[in-house]
Amino acid sequence: MMKRVLCTVLALVPLLSSAAAHAACSGSGIAWLCPAGASISDVQAAINSASDGAVITFAAGSYTWGSEASFSNSAGATLACTSVGACTVSVTAGAVLGITSLSAGTNSKLYRISGFTFNQSTNHFVLWFGSNCPCTGDNVYTQIRIDHNTFNLAAGSVAVFFGENSTISSFYGVIDHNTVSSASSVSLLNMIGATNNSPPPSPLGTANNMFVENNTITITTMTNAGDSCMDVWGGHAIVWRHNTSLNCLIAAHGVTHSGGPQNIELYDNSLSVNSGSVGQSEQDGYRLFHHQGSGEFIAFNNSFTAYSGKNSEVISMLHYCDYVNCIDSSPGATQCNGTEARDGNRLPMTTNRGYPCWRQPGRDFAGNYVPMYVWNNYWSDTLAQIPLVAPDEGGSPDYYSNHMQANREWYNAVSAAAQTSSSSPFNGTTGMGFGTLANRPTTCTTNATESGAGVGYFATDVGAQGTLYTCSSTNTWTVFYTPYTYPHPLVTGGQTSPPAAPTKPAAVAH
Repeated sequence: MMKRVLCTVLALVPLLSSAAAHAACSGSGIAWLCPAGASISDVQAAINSASDGAVITFAAGSYTWGSEASFSNSAGATLACTSVGACTVSVTAGAVLGITSLSAGTNSKLYRISGFTFNQSTNHFVLWFGSNCPCTGDNVYTQIRIDHNTFNLAAGSVAVFFGENSTISSFYGVIDHNTVSSASSVSLLNMIGATNNSPPPSPLGTANNMFVENNTITITTMTNAGDSCMDVWGGHAIVWRHNTSLNCLIAAHGVTHSGGPQNIELYDNSLSVNSGSVGQSEQDGYRLFHHQGSGEFIAFNNSFTAYSGKNSEVISMLHYCDYVNCIDSSPGATQCNGTEARDGNRLPMTTNRGYPCWRQPGRDFAGNYVPMYVWNNYWSDTLAQIPLVAPDEGGSPDYYSNHMQANREWYNAVSAAAQTSSSSPFNGTTGMGFGTLANRPTTCTTNATESGAGVGYFATDVGAQGTLYTCSSTNTWTVFYTPYTYPHPLVTGGQTSPPAAPTKPAAVAH
């Protein structure tokens, strides 16, 4: 009997060895295949052996990963499931894919993660670029694509995380057609970094942003309003467009967090809360977009849905450094008051109190005047206009009115309705309007104290997505902003249909 059992065990050894060998990824050059069950070390081995531009295809099936496989800084690669959603990854620890250490300089290689279903059981990040930093230098990655993945997240988790607080970094590319689901509050995207004292030129309307487009985020119960759909600081730039979200806020930290984000563009999104938001007192849509104040900002064509009531502060811009210790007493946080060398300190001091402040809203990171423009944002049921609100939080001394002024730092649309003539509802004197180019006012005004921009007009029929003109000098309209190409150029034939962009009824949109 013992001999028979021993023979059976010995007979199994080749089979086990064969199974172990089968789990390893195979291929050469730019073509690789990972079978179902491949370990994270198998994935790392394939990345290490692959040539630049390789596609590593994963077979349908289940995978269990508990540590991070890192892309190479010297060779780009695509990690893709053979069929969207057919590769189910159980994430048992921290991040499982990304880049561990960042390399200084500009890296233009393509890094792509596509088609996986990530089931996460721990409160952490799933994908992380920069997990083994701080890293030195200015680290710039220009072609990252994360697409067609499903993230089923544990409470408090983040699907995609870039950077860390001690590293200067920039990440450009697109996060598209992903689905995020959770019973509790989670984030799709966080981007953080150190203060960049030599920031790149203004990214407004350019490719030098991380584009987050055509994603769906569904939170059953908002358990922590601070775990927002996105959060960003440290000089990063985000374009958030054509996304649908339920029970999470779109947020950004400002100047007290490494100078805040350089640029945020928010357009063509549907943002909603339902009964799952009541526990966080967000049922009326309070601060569905909340920016704590820095840099450039554009918001248009967004639809908002509240569950109960309608808060007056839905799109909110709060400049922290109007207040003592920049309101949150972060290390080194000093009020913009006319005594700090980093601020503009325009004279007379008693009028300006440091204005323009370092990296404040309505300025690019070089200090140039770039006011914020907000138009055609509305409640989904009543179609009533939702303007940008810049609240005064009080305290003493309070220099809010010195630093933050309507029709200087920001211009709201004068009406929820599009232009019907060259003088109605926007006549070119204050605020801004939108509609066809033929209905743009023939006259316009600039701000009395600033140069280069004034009232604005978004021509809906100029360019593929419209064009924003501003009054660069009295009665002179100049192109100020054109939305960057949509879909993003890295999106080459998506594998699923995108959510429809919110559209007003014709009676209101004209």
